[in-house]
Amino acid sequence: MQTNRRDLLKFAAGSFAIPSVLSGCSGDSDTSAPARTVRKNTLTVGWLDKEFPGETGPIKVRLRAYNGQVPGPMLETAAGEILEVTLENNLTPYDSSEWRGNFNVPHDLNTTNLHTHGLDTIPHLFEPLGTRDPAAMMIAVAPGESYHYSFPIPEDHPAGLLWYHPHAHGSTAVQVVSGLAGLLVVRGDVDEVPEIKAAREEFLVVSDLGLFPSDDEPDLWIYEPKQNAIWATFGAKVVTKDPTTGMDTERPDLKGGFTTGGYALRFYAVNGTPVFRETPNADNPTAPTGEAIAANIPTIAMRPGEVVRVRMLNGCSDLAIPLVLESMPIHLFALDGTSFGELRSFVTKEPTADKGWDGTTTYDPKDATVLVLGPANRAEFLLKADKEGTFELVQAAHDGVQFLVAERKVLAKVVVAGEPLEMALPATLPLPDRYHPYITDSELVKTREFTFGSSFPAVANKEVGVDFTINGKAYDHHVVNTTVKRGTAETWTFIGHMHGGAEGHPFHLHENPLEVITIGDLVQPPGVILDTIWISPNTTVETRVKFVEFVGKTIYHCHILPHEDTGMMHNLLIDE
Repeated sequence: MQTNRRDLLKFAAGSFAIPSVLSGCSGDSDTSAPARTVRKNTLTVGWLDKEFPGETGPIKVRLRAYNGQVPGPMLETAAGEILEVTLENNLTPYDSSEWRGNFNVPHDLNTTNLHTHGLDTIPHLFEPLGTRDPAAMMIAVAPGESYHYSFPIPEDHPAGLLWYHPHAHGSTAVQVVSGLAGLLVVRGDVDEVPEIKAAREEFLVVSDLGLFPSDDEPDLWIYEPKQNAIWATFGAKVVTKDPTTGMDTERPDLKGGFTTGGYALRFYAVNGTPVFRETPNADNPTAPTGEAIAANIPTIAMRPGEVVRVRMLNGCSDLAIPLVLESMPIHLFALDGTSFGELRSFVTKEPTADKGWDGTTTYDPKDATVLVLGPANRAEFLLKADKEGTFELVQAAHDGVQFLVAERKVLAKVVVAGEPLEMALPATLPLPDRYHPYITDSELVKTREFTFGSSFPAVANKEVGVDFTINGKAYDHHVVNTTVKRGTAETWTFIGHMHGGAEGHPFHLHENPLEVITIGDLVQPPGVILDTIWISPNTTVETRVKFVEFVGKTIYHCHILPHEDTGMMHNLLIDE
């Protein structure tokens, strides 16, 4: 339901830092059914000015933020509830008058909407929510407008860590990489396991914040490129491209452009605080120059014997994180908000090869040496300190898995000291009733394959300069690429690829998670259920998916957000 601001019925709101919660509760007004708790929230999108550490001193940056904070306030809900969110857009109008109508060219950069990533609920990108109209268009909340969302949470929804972010096609990447994202927590049975309930929660939101010098205001860094301006990673310059020939026109009058690669300046942040700074490298454009901001690296303090629950989101727009915590076991129990029903414990080890992590991905504790979190993945694990010391939680370096080389980054430090505090690890955990028993061979009615592709220079999307496709087709608002039936199960196989070097892709399916069967040659243990699966170059991943409950028009796409915005996305119709 879209309204003007003067017509808006405002719900309770506030501005909180992680792990504070934004929610209000009331009973359901439907007296003919058992009362359902309604969680009412307001998210207000606006500009936020901050000081970040530049190379020679503080610099002024302008971010997009929910309720005046980055990350946005944490939303909470529980199985059986209704989560209501009123989204208000207080950003300034953006001039897209020179946009030529190609939806895979970034445009309307301050028009927004909302996606509850990982929530098994009503499809909610198209108007109206849950529509099965193939021609339905995406919800678009322009500056000065608002929109009210109502998300029914199924009674058997797993308890776990999810997140929310904008998803207006053409502006998603710009908005997320300038601050618009926040955690969404579904509370439930896992939280009541005595050993988990006793453990302190530590939330870690890893994100990237991409910036350029402002074209309109001196001494300001922002990501708000002019319509059709493209940042050329090779050459570190701004160009516009002829829509027919793809030929570049250099634009020395402009300082920023939409990018599918590097930035003039990028920060990697943990809970909104920059811990690593990255700038272009003229000698090797795909290997940006990085520098740790050591004073800002957060600390998780523990006592010997203590157990802490770490809840971590990779909210980066394009960075795959092979996570390492040397000398301390990781007791993994959930991925993408779904518990395995047991602890899967393993010791990680930083890769020693010249190019670091080679892209090998597995969630089998017998084989895993890193915990792979692709963009949008979440992990929940317990740490039990058995000795004093300082231990670094690290994104291992990698070169050859993505378009850009990723330097090693320390994301947090675990410091163990003080009087012992002996705590126990859980012996058992609840299984996810909604997805267990797991999908059997006899349930599978169809097999589909999805191949990631691209062309550089572009064949079709000459205004951006590169094509990103699934099964050879770029996104079209008006085309339903895949139709499935509610209640059925299918095999979905994903095929990675190489183009102009290496490029992995994280595949994300809205509303319905994927049960992962194999990653390359590695068979996965039962219960690896992900809404986003990292697919390294030249790797085939086999999954199963069951369309359990909700019908409607929705999407699947690559969660490298510049890829998504420029075409690597398709429409999916879940029908009766």
